[in-house]
Parts: sequence; structure tokens; C-alpha cells
Amino acid sequence: MSRLAPNRKSLLTHPTAPFYILLSGMGVLIFMGLLMVLSASGVSAYSNSGSSFAIVLRQFFWFTGGILLGYGAFRLPTKGWRKIAPALLLGSVMMLGLVFVDGIGLEINGNRNWIRLGPITIQPSEFSKIALIIWGAFVLARVERGEFLRNQGTLALLTGFGFVSLLVLGGKDIGTAMVLALILLGMLFVSGERISRLFLIGGFALAVISALALLRPALLNRLTAFLDPFAAANYLGLGWQPAHSRMALATGGIFGVGLGGSRQKWGNLGPAAHTDFIFAVIGEEIGLLGTTIVLLAFFMIAWAGIKIAITTRDPFSRYAVAGVTIWIIAQASINIGSVTGVFPVVGLPLPLVSYGGSALISSMFGLAFILGVARREPEAKEFFDARPKIFSWRTR
Repeated sequence: MSRLAPNRKSLLTHPTAPFYILLSGMGVLIFMGLLMVLSASGVSAYSNSGSSFAIVLRQFFWFTGGILLGYGAFRLPTKGWRKIAPALLLGSVMMLGLVFVDGIGLEINGNRNWIRLGPITIQPSEFSKIALIIWGAFVLARVERGEFLRNQGTLALLTGFGFVSLLVLGGKDIGTAMVLALILLGMLFVSGERISRLFLIGGFALAVISALALLRPALLNRLTAFLDPFAAANYLGLGWQPAHSRMALATGGIFGVGLGGSRQKWGNLGPAAHTDFIFAVIGEEIGLLGTTIVLLAFFMIAWAGIKIAITTRDPFSRYAVAGVTIWIIAQASINIGSVTGVFPVVGLPLPLVSYGGSALISSMFGLAFILGVARREPEAKEFFDARPKIFSWRTR
């Protein structure tokens, strides 16, 4: 045992460890996603198109797009990110504005947060997350360098995040608004903002969401149905999906009922079996083993993101890496919490796993940014550059 301990330690302390651990976590989740989207969507895909592979093939197409855009994010140097930060925020606001334009904006499942561009349907709120993170890192890095006062930087972030959140809430996408609030609080915490001010900002965000729920009884019922989805007043309505999600997880046991063997995906989870409730299908078909694999993969992403944020010397990279890590982990936690009955169902996909082109591409794009930062760290870069060219990525 004493001879093995140093080897294990050296693996985690090696300068390339965060890069490979993050890449491995991403790979596991994307593989699980493609596999389970095929399994969970086969029924609805066959009934709608005559092919059980129709939905998973679209997901694979989005995965290919995520690879291409992610490679661009991986290659772009820090200086380039800083230059495009304001443009990303402006572009995000413009895309969110298109949601409310008749003929372009679409309402799906009660939320108006989609736009149609020719044959492609896009969810702008997914891309607003990475745009706000990059812009927020740009502002906080300038605060750290003394170009802005801290109060000016905090006010700028509150204004930017607040305006985008209002657009998102205007489309009734309360889940994304919650994630944006958590990203804002997390990035401000990393920047050294006072805890009292963080509580004030968090309390204000919670008050806005609560007020919105109180003003809209349908939304309030949706947020409270999770408390007792099996109640007579909820089971045949808003409690149907949460109730059958818990049934799926309970049925799976340790090793599951087998791939393709889920019963709850046959309409009981609605059209969300391969989207928001895919974790329930994983639990039913692969059991505790499958859900544990997913949780461990997210833990790998969290560990790598935190490690990179702590070790990088560039303030912009530190805040951006922290923001992306908070985004992915917070959204995964809310999704899994919704499926297991800990949180209300707010319609958030499980990053890298759930079906959806906008969610998959934006997540891969954000995590590819972290991979680029990890690759450019001096010690890691020295190691990669010393390897044969066939195995290395040359970055500026």
C-alpha cells in the first residue's frame, strides 16, 4: 500500500491531470447521453417518424457540431476571448430578443424561449449562459487589475445578468433564470465579494422568482406539485412526471432492468423521457450503477474545473473557468434534484446527457474553453509540447 500511494498522488498532481480528468468526465457523459437518448427516445421516435433512431441521429449531429465549435473554443487564446467578450453579450441579448418576434420566436411546452432560423430551432437562453460568463470574467478581471472599482464591477455584473435574466423570465424560463443567478453569485464569490452583499443579491433573486410564482398560479402549482406528486390533486396533472420519475428510480435497483427495458419511458414521463427526465431512465435501466457513473463523471468535471481555476494565474481565465464549472454543476444538481424529488421541476436538461442541440453544443463549448485554459497552463503546455507532434495540440 505504501508503494502505491505516491503513484496515485502523482497522477492527480501531474500538470496534465485536470485536462485529462475533465476530458474523461465529458467523454463518459456524452457517451452515456447518446446511449440513453437512443434508449429513451426510441418509442416516441418510432411513433413520429417510423425510425427508432431518428432522435439519436439528430443528437449525434449536434454532437458533431459541438466538436467543431468546441475545437474553436479550445484553440482560441485568452487574448481573443477578452476581445470578443462584449460582442458575445450583445449577440446573446439580440438572440434573446428574437424570441419575442412573431414568426421567429416559438413557444414550446408553455415557454417562449426558442427561435427558428430556417430549418434549425435554437434555444438562445442556453448560449446566454456562456456569453454572460465570458463577459462577467472580462469585467471581474479588469476589477482585479484595478481598471474598475469593485462596486463598479459588481454593478456592471448585476446590470448585465439582471437584464438577460429579465428577458429569460419574459419567456417563462424560470429554470435558466435560476442557473444565471447561481452563476452570478458564484463568480462574485470567487472574486472576493462580501458575503453580506452576496446574501442580499441572492435574497433579491429569490424574491423575484417567488413573486413571479405567486403572480402566476399555474407556475406556483408546478413548483409545489413536487412536494407530494402522488396526491390526488397532483398525480393526474403536474405531479405525473415527478411521480413516475421516482417510480423509475425505485424500479431500477442496483443494476437496473436492462438497456431498453424501461417501462416509464412509454409515455409516463411524457415527451421529456429523453430530455429533462433522462436521469430517471438511466436509473431504471442501469440502476444505481448507472446513476453513480453519471454522478462520478460530474464530480470529475467539478474537480478539474476547481483545480484549474485555483492554479491558473490569469484572472480572466480563473473567473471564466469558475463560471463554467458553476454553470454545469449547478444545472446538473437542479436537474437531478428535480428527477429525485428534491427540487421542483423547472425544465432544465442534464448537461451533456439530455437530448437537445442548444444545450449540448453550449455545454461542450463552455467545457472546451476550460480544456483550452488547462492546455495553456505553463507546466501542462511544456509537457504537451514535448510530446511527439502526432499526439500534441499546438496552441499560441
